Amino acid sequence: MNEPPVDRHSSQARLRLLLPVLSVVFIAALDLTVVAPILPTVIVDLGISAVDADRYSWIVLSYLVAYTVTVPITGRISDFAGRIPVFAVAMALFLVGSVVVATADTLGSIIAGRTLQGLGGGAMLPVSMALVADVVPVRQRAATLGLVAAVDTFGWVLGPVWGALIFEAFGSWRAIFWINLPLGAIAAAVLLTARSGARRRNPVELPALLPAVVGTFALVAFCLALSSGGEGSLSADQGAAQLGASTNPLADYRWQILAASLVAFVGFVLLERRAERPVLPLALIRQRVFQVAGAANLLVGSALIVAMVNAPLAIAVLSDEERASIDTAILLGSFTLAMTVGAITGGRLVNRLQPSLTAAMGLVTASTGFLMMAMWPAMVDLLLQSTTIAVAGLGLGVVIAPIGEVAIRAARDIDYGAASGLVLVARLLGMTIGLAGVTAFGLERLNRRVGDLPPISPMPGESTANYFVRQQEYLTANLIPLTLDVIHETFLIAALLCAVSIAVVSRMRVPKT
Repeated sequence: MNEPPVDRHSSQARLRLLLPVLSVVFIAALDLTVVAPILPTVIVDLGISAVDADRYSWIVLSYLVAYTVTVPITGRISDFAGRIPVFAVAMALFLVGSVVVATADTLGSIIAGRTLQGLGGGAMLPVSMALVADVVPVRQRAATLGLVAAVDTFGWVLGPVWGALIFEAFGSWRAIFWINLPLGAIAAAVLLTARSGARRRNPVELPALLPAVVGTFALVAFCLALSSGGEGSLSADQGAAQLGASTNPLADYRWQILAASLVAFVGFVLLERRAERPVLPLALIRQRVFQVAGAANLLVGSALIVAMVNAPLAIAVLSDEERASIDTAILLGSFTLAMTVGAITGGRLVNRLQPSLTAAMGLVTASTGFLMMAMWPAMVDLLLQSTTIAVAGLGLGVVIAPIGEVAIRAARDIDYGAASGLVLVARLLGMTIGLAGVTAFGLERLNRRVGDLPPISPMPGESTANYFVRQQEYLTANLIPLTLDVIHETFLIAALLCAVSIAVVSRMRVPKT
């Protein structure tokens, strides 16, 4: 029923197939975060008001939501339609989206382009992982999955640096998206000459459409509800909100959106149970080991986002304005490099140790790194801060391959795409949930700490204007140490998440094959 497997002794053939795939995955991962350094310029060029954060935030959010929702679906579709065709369509979507963004002259058009990019970029990752399972021998599969994870991680963490470099080199933010075209074209040309070994179209019909639509709606609504964040619960006159916090326009409706998501999810489950050809392989989802892998990846994603968001925030609070971007780049560079090394190392260790033991070793390392980060001093010490965040990154990287390998081992060969997509979406949802939770926790804690500061009484003969200035100076002087305290608390939460994950991965009892 399926194409005969590739000659697994031909490492050169596998390299010709995987190299262009990894190249495009890397480019798509870059574009996940590439807009960070160019966002102010984009806002000015498109004539968007700088105070309309609720509008221009969709330049980032549209990619993230599209990236997340497409991951579980396209992996499954590739099980039936074939890896290369689905990967090619995903690549085309990504490149078309790049053109739309590069030529955008309105906010609506750039959001549309970013959505197309996200749909294509998110689709390519699970398909590439399933492709690895198709063409790589079992004894080398975990190491190659670790390489895929390393490439993806390195891409989205390096994205801001890449965006800044291309912008400086060409003097235009549009060049960042134009450059995707020749890179994608080269990868496509190489890929077309190395198709053998990848799963081709399965004669079995594609899954039912209605459950896929309902499931997509449930996932989109869930992501939107989480991304509306906890900031909507803060009153405008509270401490940190007075300092410039803005409210997401969906914040007032987040509970209704969440309710709609849950209703749609229930509908999806009912439709899947009754479908003759379900979207997701129910036999795989029912497996305890697969559920454990998904739960572990969700927790890892929640810890990962803490390092990605709050570590640069700590540097931004402490650095001089002219040094902040350089210091942040060094910090994230250390984290990225360590996580990349960890992902490759974890993939190699799985061949010698059980996946559960490999993952536990990584989580112990990550938890130790977060505990050291919780003791960062109230000053910029790049050597200390880069070293400690590198420890956390190394540990988080080690975890990725064993979890992916467990998901693949739990699946039948016809379900590799679905397994890859589901375990990836668990990590993405963990990052989304973690971001929403950290935002809500941080703002609530900061507001409470600011509110607990002893009040300042007016001095005899002091004018109202001088009294107001002194209040602001007092608040500002206390805000930095209070903010750092809250950031340290989030690092402790990340360490706790890693510790809980150790208990979860210990249940990944999968025999070696």
